[in-house]
Amino acid sequence: MSTTHGQPGLSSDQRSTIRSTILSTRHTLEAELRRQLEKYGIYEDKQLPLENLTHLSVEEIETRRTLDAAIERELESTEGDLERSITNYVREATKTYLNRYVALKTIEVRGLIEETITERPEYGNRSYMHHTVAEIAGELTNAPDDGFGATLDLAYQEIGAEIRMIFEESEHTAIDLDPQVREEILDELDAIDNEAWESDEALGWVYQYFGEEEREEIDERVDEENYKIAGTDIATKTQLFTPRYIVEWMVDNSLGRLWLEMNRGRTSIADEDHCFYLAPLEESLIDRDPKPVEEITVLDPACGSGHMLFYAFDVLYQMYLEEGEVPEKYIPREILRNNLYGVDIDSGAAQIAALSLYLKAKDKSPDVEIPQLNIVSADAVLINGERKEEVLERTGSELEREILEQIWNSFGDIRELGSLVQVEDRIDEVLDEYREEFGATGQAQFTSGGGLTSQSTFVTGGEEESWDEIKFRLMQNVQDLASAALEHNDPIEEMFAAEVGKTVELLDVLIGQYDTVVSNPPYLQSKKMGETLKDYIRDHYVGKYDIYGAFIERCLSFSSEDGHVSMVTPENFMFLYYFRGLRKKLLNECYFIEAAHLSRYGFEQQKDAYTIPFVLRGSVPSEGEPSRFYRMTHEQEHYKNYERKIAGLREIAEALRSGEEHDDVYAFSQNRIDDIGRRPFLYWFGEETLDLFSEHPTLEDTAEVVVGLQTGDDETFVRKWWEIPKSELNKRYKRFQKSGTNSEYYDYAEDYVDWGNSGQDLRDAGANLRNEGFYFDEGVSFRAFGNYFVGRKQQEGSIFSHKSHAVFSDDISDELLLANLNSTLHRFIGNGLNPGLSFEVGDAKRFPVKTDYEYQSELVELVSTGIQERKELSQLTETSADFDGEKLTTLLESNSTDLQYAKEVSQARILTVHGISDTLLFDEYEISPETQEQMYANLPKNASTYPVDRNIHVDYAEFLNEYLEVTDLNDERIDSAVETLRSLDGVTLREAAEETELSPLTVAQLRYDYDLYTDDEKTMTAGQVVSLIVGSLFGRWESITDIHTLDDEILAFDHSATSITNRFSKALNELFQDPTQAERTLESALGDQPVNWLRESFFQHHHVEEYKPRGERSPIYWQLESPNGGFSCFVYYHEIDSNTLPKLRGQYLDPRIEKLENELETLNAQTSGDNPNKELLKRQEEVQNDLDDIKEFRDTIDEMIDDGVTVDVEKGIWENIKKWDQYEVLETGLPKLKSSYSR
Repeated sequence: MSTTHGQPGLSSDQRSTIRSTILSTRHTLEAELRRQLEKYGIYEDKQLPLENLTHLSVEEIETRRTLDAAIERELESTEGDLERSITNYVREATKTYLNRYVALKTIEVRGLIEETITERPEYGNRSYMHHTVAEIAGELTNAPDDGFGATLDLAYQEIGAEIRMIFEESEHTAIDLDPQVREEILDELDAIDNEAWESDEALGWVYQYFGEEEREEIDERVDEENYKIAGTDIATKTQLFTPRYIVEWMVDNSLGRLWLEMNRGRTSIADEDHCFYLAPLEESLIDRDPKPVEEITVLDPACGSGHMLFYAFDVLYQMYLEEGEVPEKYIPREILRNNLYGVDIDSGAAQIAALSLYLKAKDKSPDVEIPQLNIVSADAVLINGERKEEVLERTGSELEREILEQIWNSFGDIRELGSLVQVEDRIDEVLDEYREEFGATGQAQFTSGGGLTSQSTFVTGGEEESWDEIKFRLMQNVQDLASAALEHNDPIEEMFAAEVGKTVELLDVLIGQYDTVVSNPPYLQSKKMGETLKDYIRDHYVGKYDIYGAFIERCLSFSSEDGHVSMVTPENFMFLYYFRGLRKKLLNECYFIEAAHLSRYGFEQQKDAYTIPFVLRGSVPSEGEPSRFYRMTHEQEHYKNYERKIAGLREIAEALRSGEEHDDVYAFSQNRIDDIGRRPFLYWFGEETLDLFSEHPTLEDTAEVVVGLQTGDDETFVRKWWEIPKSELNKRYKRFQKSGTNSEYYDYAEDYVDWGNSGQDLRDAGANLRNEGFYFDEGVSFRAFGNYFVGRKQQEGSIFSHKSHAVFSDDISDELLLANLNSTLHRFIGNGLNPGLSFEVGDAKRFPVKTDYEYQSELVELVSTGIQERKELSQLTETSADFDGEKLTTLLESNSTDLQYAKEVSQARILTVHGISDTLLFDEYEISPETQEQMYANLPKNASTYPVDRNIHVDYAEFLNEYLEVTDLNDERIDSAVETLRSLDGVTLREAAEETELSPLTVAQLRYDYDLYTDDEKTMTAGQVVSLIVGSLFGRWESITDIHTLDDEILAFDHSATSITNRFSKALNELFQDPTQAERTLESALGDQPVNWLRESFFQHHHVEEYKPRGERSPIYWQLESPNGGFSCFVYYHEIDSNTLPKLRGQYLDPRIEKLENELETLNAQTSGDNPNKELLKRQEEVQNDLDDIKEFRDTIDEMIDDGVTVDVEKGIWENIKKWDQYEVLETGLPKLKSSYSR
C-alpha cells in the first residue's frame, strides 16, 4: 500500500474556480441569513420583543427562541456587543450551511451516497435521490421546493450518524434557507468539476478561501486603526493552508520515524512508496519499545482543515498493514477511533477536518461504520450564574465538581486561547489536593513530567475509578441537563448543555499525551494581539513574542516522553532577540532532529511567510546525535520560488535516500549553538566558522557598540544639508549619520540634525539622546538596514543615529574594524545572526574579532585607500556636503565623459582593495577555500581575483601589485570582453567584472576606451553638467569662479541678454576647452539642445530625482511656469525672500506681457486687411495664447504676493514647496513629484 506520496494537488484553474465559488456563495448565504434574521426581528442594533412579532407562526416562534439563545451565547463572548454577536452568528451559520453543502457534494462524487445535488435529464432534471423521493413519497413534491428540502434531510440523516459534527441540527441551522437561494448555492457548487471535488486538497482550499476577504479586512484594520486581533478574528486571521509537500515531510519524519524506531529491521515504512521523505541519519535514531499501532496517538492541536491528520491516516494505514492484527477492512475505523486527534478554535475548520477524515476512511472502506471521530472544536462559551450551579450540583463527587470548576475557570476564553489553555495544570492541582486528603499512594498514575494522563486512576468515595469513568459521568450529567432542557422547551438551556459537553470533550483531548504531535500553528505577533490572548501567553509561555512560539512549547507538553513534535513555523524564532529565551529552553530540553529551512516562498498562497518545518524529540540529544538541517532559502537560486522548493526538497530526499551527500544539507551538533551569544541557529556555518566564536573574543569584548540619537521627530529636527543656510552648517546643524547608502568605508554627508542650544531643544522635545558621550567622536558606524553588513568611517564632529550604530575601540584601530565589518566573513556571519534586512547593536556585539593581526599594516593601508576613494566619489556628488565644484570642473575641462570614467575608476579601486582585504582576513582567520566559496555563494564575489590588463591607464597604488594578477590580455580576450560589456545594460561595475571575469580596473578602462556607457549613464552625466551650470549661475558654488553669476535669484527663459540661453552658452565657454564639442556631446547625451532639455526635462526628470536621496524630494532649484508654458523660469531656494515674487512680477512678467501686447498690436494691424498672410495669422494666434497664458500666471503671482508667500527655511524645503504648489505654479506639480516621498 502506498501513502500516495506527492499526490498532485489542484491546478491553479481549479483553485481559482473554488475560490470564486466559495466567496460568491458566502456572500449569498450571509445576505440571506441577515434578511431572515430581520424577519425574526433581529437587527444589528436591536432585537424586537417576541410579543411584537405577530406575523410569526408557532414554528417560527420556536426558531426565534433558538436564535435568541444563539445570540445570548455570542453576547457572552463579545461582552454584550450586539452587532459583533450577530456578525459572529451569521458567519458561523454561513460556514455550517456551506460546509454541509460541500460535504454533501464531496460525499456524492465519491459514490458514498446516491446523487443528491447533481441533476440529470433522465430524472426530470432532478437528482437521483430527489427523483427517488418523488417516486416513493410523491406528496412531498407538493411543497414549494418540490420536495428537495425533504430530500436533503434524508441525505443528512443517512450520513449524519457517522459525521454528526456537520449534519446534526444546531442553532446555526435554525433558519430554513429560501429554496431559491439554496438552489442557487448548490448549482454553483455543482458547477465545479468532479475531479476538483475528488482531490484531497479541495476541502483545505474551501477552508482557506472562506476567510480570505475577512482576513484582508482585518489586515486593513490592523494597518489603519492599529486594531488588536481578538475574539473570533483570531481564527480567521491565522488560517494558512499547509501545502502537501510540507505535510508529507513533517509526518514522514515524525510518525514514520516513530514506527521505524519501534520496528527497525522489521518495517518498510521508510520505503520510497511509503514515507518518501524519511531518510534519517542512523545516529539520530533511538531504540523504542514496540507497541500496538492502536495505542499510537497523533495530535494536531491547531488542525485547521485537517491536512496533517489526513496524511497521517495514510502512514498509520501502512503501519496497521505491517502489524497485521486488524483486518484491512476495519483499519480506517480503528485509525479514526484510536489514533488521530485534532483541535481547532474554528468550528467550521473542525467540521472540514472531520469531513476530510470521514471521506478518507470511506474511500478505503465504504461499507464500514465510522462510530467515532476525535476532532474537537475549542469554541465553547460557558455562562456563569444559576446555570453553572445547576451543572455543579449534578456532579456525583467533590472531585467531579472541582474538575468542572477548573473547566469553567480555564475555558472562559477558550475561543481565543484554544489548545494553549493549560487546563491539565489546574486539574493536577486538584488531584494533588485529593492525594494529600486521602493520604493514599498509587491513587493516580502520572507521566514522568508529572502530568495527568487519560489512563490515570483516582480514589473517589473510597473506590478506585479511571479518568474515562469520571469523564463518562460528567458527560452523563451534561446529557441529563440537555434532556431537561428539551422537556422544558428551553433552547438556552439546551445550548448551554451542549457547550458544557464540548468542554468535557476538549478536556479529554487536552489532558492526553501523544506519541506524535504535528501542527502548522497560527502566526500572530504579540503587538497585534488583543489583551486576553497577549496576557495569557505572556503569563504562561516563554515564546511570547508570537503565538506560534507558545504553540511550540504547548506541542512539546502534549508530547509523550521521547515523543516527536513536528511543526512548520516562521523561521524568526531561530534568530530574533525576542525569542532568545525560547531558543534556550528548546536547546536545553529538546533535540532538533531534522529541519527543512524554506524561508520565503515555501507556501504558494502566502509567499511572504518565511517558514521552517522541523522535527523535535522531547529529550536532549545524547553525545554524537547530530541535528540535520536543509538550507533551502529564497536567496539561493535553486530554491527561489515555490515550485523550486517542492522540486528541491524532493531532490534532497532522493540524495539522502541514496546515501549521497548534498551541498545544502548540514549535520551538526546543536550544542555548538551554545557558543554563540543568544544562541541563534547558525546551522549552515560549518565547523570552521562556528569555531571562531570559541577561539576569538567578540566585538563586545574589545569595543563599545552603541545606539545613537533618535529624535522622535525627524521632520522637525533633521534636514538635508542643502536645505540649511551655509552659515548654520556645522554650527547649529551637525552632521548626522543616518542609515545611509550601501557604500563601505565612507558614506557621504547628506543629513544634518538641529543641535540648537547644545541639544537641549531635542531633549525638551522628548528625543532619545542615547550614548551622548560618544557624539562628535571619531569612530566607525554601520547601517541598520541592508542586504549585508556595511561599515564606514564615523567622522569627527558628527552624530550617529539609532539607524547607524557606532563602534568605538581603544584596542583595535578604526581601519581594522572597517576591514572586519566590511569583510565577506563578517557579512556572512551578520546575515546568519540576523537574516532579515536589519542589523542591530546586538548582532555586531557577537562578531568574533581578532585583536592581533599578521597583516595589520597591509589591512590599514587597504582600508585607508578605500576611505580616500569614497571621499573622492563624495566630492564628485552634488548632493553630498563634501561636493567639490572645482574638482568637478577640472574633470570636465576636456570631456564630460571623463566624469563617468573618474567615478568608475574610484569604484574599481574600492572593489579591488575590498577584495584584497577579504583575502588577507580569510588568511588571518584561517578560513579554507571551501568555506570561502560557501560564503561567497550569496554575497558579492571577490573582484580582486580577476586579471588586470597590464596596458590600462588606470592608476592604482603600487603596493596592490603583489596581490593582483597583472597580465597582458590578448586582442581576442579584449574583443570578447567588449562585446560582453556592450550587451550589458544597467549593471554595476562589480556585475560587469563578474560577467567578463576581468578586474573592475580593466572594465572601467574598456568602458571608457570603447565608449560603452549606456544612454541612461550618458544622460545622467550630462544632467550633472547642466545642474552644475545652473548652480554656478545662481552663485551656489563659491569654488567655481569661472562662471559669472546672476544678479538675482531668477533665471528666466526668454530672448534677453540675461536669458538662460545666453548665460548657458557663456558657461560652456568658461568650463570647456572646446565648448562647441562639449555642447554637441551634451546634446547627443540629452537627446535635445541643452537649454531645451533644461526647460523641458531637467526639473522633473533629473533635479528632483537627484535631490531625493532615500526617497525624499527636496529640490533646490524650483521651476516656475505658466499653465501652458508661455513663461518659464528657475528660482533658487536659498535666495527666495519677500521681494522675489514682486521682482518676478515687475522685472520679468510685466516686460514679457508688454512685449507680447506690442507684438500683438502690430500683428493685428498686419492681418486686418483682406487675404492676410497665413504665417502672420499663425503667429498672431501664438502670441494671443502666450499673452493669455502669462497674464493668468501673473494673476496667480499677484495672489501669492497678496498672501505673503515666501519661504521659511526653518520648515525645510518640502513644507515650503507644498505651500507654493497650492497655487499650481510649479512646472511639475507635487502629485507627480511626491509619489515616493516620505520623511
